[in-house]
Amino acid sequence: MSIEKEKPFFELSKIKDITSEILNVVFIKNYSLKKEYKVDTDIFYIKQNGKEYYILILSLPGLKKNSIEIEVQEDKIIVKAKRELFFPADMVEIQEDILNFITQHSISIENYYGNIHRQINLPKKVKSDNSKAVYLKGFLFIKLECQ
Repeated sequence: MSIEKEKPFFELSKIKDITSEILNVVFIKNYSLKKEYKVDTDIFYIKQNGKEYYILILSLPGLKKNSIEIEVQEDKIIVKAKRELFFPADMVEIQEDILNFITQHSISIENYYGNIHRQINLPKKVKSDNSKAVYLKGFLFIKLECQ
């Protein structure tokens, strides 16, 4: 006979996952409420040619370039965007409101659709007039020069 060691955190983790799944089904599917979207972000600090820069890489797949807004303030950057439901043209044509379409036709929703907001506080002040941004292959790359 062997005695198994208790794993309380593993059990709590399973309960959290089950609860989260139930809440997603109830609130997202039935009431069209969306879960919060987490924007994964990498931040690099680079000193080069006597200047200091921050390079930010934000994971934002499935966006249209023109839906992305970037606001640079002295010590922070705010990125706003909107991800819309999209199907290739030859699959299905959505005639109705997107939220209505999702609630009527979804079996499972794991992707996020809706407004995205990310504020990143920076350790040093940056120049707002000398920034550069590129959206490529689902990633937003931002270069900010420090003051």
